[in-house]
Amino acid sequence: MMCQFRVRGWDVSHPIWPELPTLLDSSSQGINLRSWGRILSDMSPRIQEFIHRPSVQDLLWVTRPLMQTGGPETFTQLTGVLSDLLCGYPEGGGSQVFSFNWYEDNNYKAFLGIDAKRKDPIYSYDKRTTTFCNALIQSLESNPLSKIAWRAAKPLLMGKILFTPDSPAARRILKNANSTFEELERIRKLVKAWEEVGPQIWYFFDKSTQMTMIRDTLANPTVKGFLKRQFGEEITAEAVLSFLYRGPRENRADDMANFDWRDIFNITDRALYLANQYLECLVLDKFESYKDEIQLTQRALSLLEENRFWAGVVFPDMYPWTSSLPPHVKYKIRMDIDVVEKTNKIKDRYWDPGPRADPVEDFRYIWGGFAYLQDMIEQGVTRSQAQAEVPVGIYLQQMPYPCFVDDSFMIILNRCFPIFMVLAWIYSVSMTVKSIVLEKELRLKETLKNQGVSNTVIWCTWFLDSFSVMSMSIFLLTVFIMHGRILHYSDPFILFLFLLSFATATIMQCFLLSTLFSRASLAAACSGVLYFTLYLPHILCFAWQDRMTAELKMAMSLLSPVAFGFGTEYLARFEEQGLGLQWSNIGNSPMEGDEFSFLMSMKMMLLDAALYGLLAWYLDQVFPGDYGTPLPWYFLLQESYWLGGEGCSTREARALEKTEPITEEMEDPEHPEGVSDSFFERELPGLVPGVCVKNLVKIFEPYGRPAVDRLSINFYENQITAFLGHNGAGKTTTL
Repeated sequence: MMCQFRVRGWDVSHPIWPELPTLLDSSSQGINLRSWGRILSDMSPRIQEFIHRPSVQDLLWVTRPLMQTGGPETFTQLTGVLSDLLCGYPEGGGSQVFSFNWYEDNNYKAFLGIDAKRKDPIYSYDKRTTTFCNALIQSLESNPLSKIAWRAAKPLLMGKILFTPDSPAARRILKNANSTFEELERIRKLVKAWEEVGPQIWYFFDKSTQMTMIRDTLANPTVKGFLKRQFGEEITAEAVLSFLYRGPRENRADDMANFDWRDIFNITDRALYLANQYLECLVLDKFESYKDEIQLTQRALSLLEENRFWAGVVFPDMYPWTSSLPPHVKYKIRMDIDVVEKTNKIKDRYWDPGPRADPVEDFRYIWGGFAYLQDMIEQGVTRSQAQAEVPVGIYLQQMPYPCFVDDSFMIILNRCFPIFMVLAWIYSVSMTVKSIVLEKELRLKETLKNQGVSNTVIWCTWFLDSFSVMSMSIFLLTVFIMHGRILHYSDPFILFLFLLSFATATIMQCFLLSTLFSRASLAAACSGVLYFTLYLPHILCFAWQDRMTAELKMAMSLLSPVAFGFGTEYLARFEEQGLGLQWSNIGNSPMEGDEFSFLMSMKMMLLDAALYGLLAWYLDQVFPGDYGTPLPWYFLLQESYWLGGEGCSTREARALEKTEPITEEMEDPEHPEGVSDSFFERELPGLVPGVCVKNLVKIFEPYGRPAVDRLSINFYENQITAFLGHNGAGKTTTL
């Protein structure tokens, strides 16, 4: 029978259809459309099943802006979609799309049960267990402290162990592995049997003929004398009769002990009753079989919602019909990722001396139940293979670790030393910036310039003044650190150079901050805050240290406090390892695979100092303050800045002019008539200028008319110059 299906309106059974392969390729024998039709028919249900999966639906829902005509409407929407796909969804909200990013390592949150992606299930009555167990579980889950322990213990006590395949060989292994739970089941049955045996024991001691005869016999004087001769005062007939007393307690004689068989019976009955109640809460039928690993995974995800999943055991080399064990049994244990070690990293990037003995971080295979289950499976495989009844002993010991120095102070120093140094220098930074800005505010800087002091000399003076003060404090700090035995192994000179580099960068940073202010009080208040704010990125870098590459560290080290923080980390790491900073290792990193180093942090601080100095020089030229003469922002591209303009001649050049005659070249190019112009006086040769003014302009807003319009004048040494003019001519404005 020919399959009937249409492609673009063509009937497959049409006479032209068999000729289509030949028309497509004359040298080919054609394609088998029937086989392709069967393949497509078989794939169609699977494709539909795949599309209708919840995870695929969520993925399509998130990517729908990418599929729309025209794509995402805004760049923000595009970045949001890519963030959901590549970085996952945030805690507490967002789309439930599986992330392409690997699981974030946060072991303490997992141990404490803090997971924003999983909502705490509302407790519902479990009909599979007793009323007592429901009340017990509800009380454990309602208390914050007991909830932490119960979350870790519940999978072991009430969880299931899933296995696949369901083969005779696998069942034989698990039957031998289930000996622990079988023993617990026997104990539970014995305790359960007390409900029937207990009343019979009570009746026997209380009303049975045998106990009545024993009491009467012990009351006989002859028997009392015999027991006294045989046992002396240790065991007397009166003590035994007191123990076997069955009458009312108020009728007991004063010399009789207030304790008899009924008290022992009540204690035993209460203890066995409580044991029975608690044992009924345990799920001892642990193992469940499934056809394949897919079904096992689906069941495991369902049990995880109730926190009733212990583990899944998969035997990859077995099939449902496997009846005999292979010589080498392979199996894998699948557990919840929160109760085992993470496999996204082999070891910690930052090495600290000491064994892995943290109970939360390092013993997850123990408290998570992996080691117990592995031991059970190994016991089952051994018993199935060896057919031996003798139990195999297992002895576990942590990997031995050599002696080491556990210096918690170095860990604290690693975290606190950078921020302490930043906080210690906030006052110095504020005062330095305030002094520089105050110099501008009081016009002292312009006064020094008018007296011939260059801008370079002013900045160098400030640098030497600040550097001398900070160098002295750094020297004293180095002495206190080394002689106070805070650092035991590092070279003190390296530490001094490290702190000196940071001081240099800090001084240049003060110069840069001073160019941003025109008022000294505002500069003092804001510069300290800005200086501390520039350190805050180091806190984020420290939190993300596993993901910080050398390139990222170099980029972040453009902030000198961050570079100082990186250097302090390496300093503390070398001290923890008992090596300290030496000239032989300052270029290396104490962490394997890390290309950044202590020497690099020092180089970056010196580079920061140079960059801060250049920026401070540039901003000081463009934004000199209220009383300086600003240059255009592109002044570096002007030829006049580098080669000089038509300014005043130097003292040496004017001195040479004393012997030179007046030539036409010395005339004012704007007034070639020279002496014939009655408004301008020719400059005599040999005069040494003191102050030169070229094209001075002053306009008072909002009039728009210049009060001084392109005034050029020279003031010579050994001459007195006076301004003459009517009121409003601009004499005071020029001065």
